[in-house]
Amino acid sequence: MAADDILKIETRGKVRLLTLNRPERRNALSRELGNAISKAVIAADADKHIYMIAITGAGTQAFCAGADLKAAREQDESTGDYRGPLHEVERATTEVILGSRKPTMAIVNGPAMAGGCELALACDLRVAADHAFFGLPEAKRGMGAHYASVILPQIMPPAIALEWLYTGRRIELKEAERWGLVNRIAPSDRLMDVAMELADDITASAPLSLQRMKLTYTRAFNLPLNSGLRLDTGPDVYASEDRKEGARAFLEKRAPRWEGR
Repeated sequence: MAADDILKIETRGKVRLLTLNRPERRNALSRELGNAISKAVIAADADKHIYMIAITGAGTQAFCAGADLKAAREQDESTGDYRGPLHEVERATTEVILGSRKPTMAIVNGPAMAGGCELALACDLRVAADHAFFGLPEAKRGMGAHYASVILPQIMPPAIALEWLYTGRRIELKEAERWGLVNRIAPSDRLMDVAMELADDITASAPLSLQRMKLTYTRAFNLPLNSGLRLDTGPDVYASEDRKEGARAFLEKRAPRWEGR
């Protein structure tokens, strides 16, 4: 299946929306789909007209069921060369998403399991349908949940994160919300509307400011406070034309006209 069939790419205003399009496989991550997501994120990151990247799944049955285990079994039986994320030539898709300079959002339209949960965790924000849930069942499948094992204990209490990883149990939406894993919950028929309302609010901000905040956050994470405060990363917004425009717009009581410079 061609990349443009398994991943739908569209632009909504200043948001690049990527839709995993394998509903018959619960949007499971094949190697081809993972590569298509990575390429689309990199392309959106380079597009000056795009301020934010959002990822969702086709249908309502699943956001993403994780790695395509059927394809993995076929590979085991044919070549036996299934490799973990640290033994691939290219970066993992989660690393590409995390490394994006622009804000990212997972629009979780259904269950997000295993690698699908990691895909959502790689995004900055998560908006979930009210029937969605999360899960990291890798320990029950002999897998490693490598990305989640690193990131999850950093964004929530480690003991809770490790319980989820060790047990592989289903994480209900209210529990995920309680530990700060989701930003919004919406009825299925309003999910995209709620997500785009948040996205529109974000993309009304200065694009260079968004990029600097994203890069400062990702690079300062877990640094000592003094080291984080001395980081000077991303575009220099303080010397930008957008900073001047922001001040003018505020004083003139109008919406700013950002130029991204």
